[in-house]
Amino acid sequence: MLNQFLHHTPWPVLPPRGPLILIADARVKYIAGYGWLTTHFLFLRPVETVEAMILPPFWRRGTEVVAGWRDAMDTLSPEVKQRIVALVCDGHNGLVSEARWQGWILQRCHFHLLKRIQSRRSRFRIARHKQEADTIFSHARRVLESPLGTDLVPSLNTLEEIGWTSSSPEIRKVLSGFVRNFEDYRAYLKHPQLRLPATNNTAESFNQRVQELVHRARGFRSVTSLKHWIEALIKHKKKIKCNGARQPN
Repeated sequence: MLNQFLHHTPWPVLPPRGPLILIADARVKYIAGYGWLTTHFLFLRPVETVEAMILPPFWRRGTEVVAGWRDAMDTLSPEVKQRIVALVCDGHNGLVSEARWQGWILQRCHFHLLKRIQSRRSRFRIARHKQEADTIFSHARRVLESPLGTDLVPSLNTLEEIGWTSSSPEIRKVLSGFVRNFEDYRAYLKHPQLRLPATNNTAESFNQRVQELVHRARGFRSVTSLKHWIEALIKHKKKIKCNGARQPN
């Protein structure tokens, strides 16, 4: 039945015209007896809608690397690439370089940034570095969410100073990158007509569905079987919700 479904069910078809937003994310898993397998997920949302079409996945043996994303992007036709106006992603080097090369607007994911900060500087009451955490989150959210025209220099200066002085190497790395590329996190404010999402939660949500599928199946007998079931899930679902970010007042 699975083979029949895959054979007779077509992949989702994109609208024939209009600008597109690309959302990208990868699922990296270690498979016993096989090694690392990276599944590159690509989603395309027409600007005027709130649903993104799920494209055929691209698989590559190994971990998530620049070359893998370059090959995944090569699966898109030149016509589709010309229609893409923006890329929403977690900031992986392969995706950032592709956006720069193609001339796409880049929207970096807020959720991934805050998650990385939270992993080293918790705001829980009994956390060891709570004061530093509160300062980081306060100024980071100001940079992420303040309307255009807001003076962000004081917050950027504070984050840059913490990026130099924090005892956590991860926090120093995250904050230095954030201050250097903060404009990429505010693309949704600069281009309201595109209704860009400020996170790649669309991809994260689908990733979770794949994980639930694997859990219900209690694993698969082979990598080929895993790939077929993921393809079947995509062909069955076809689209996924992808709302734009709420614009601050």
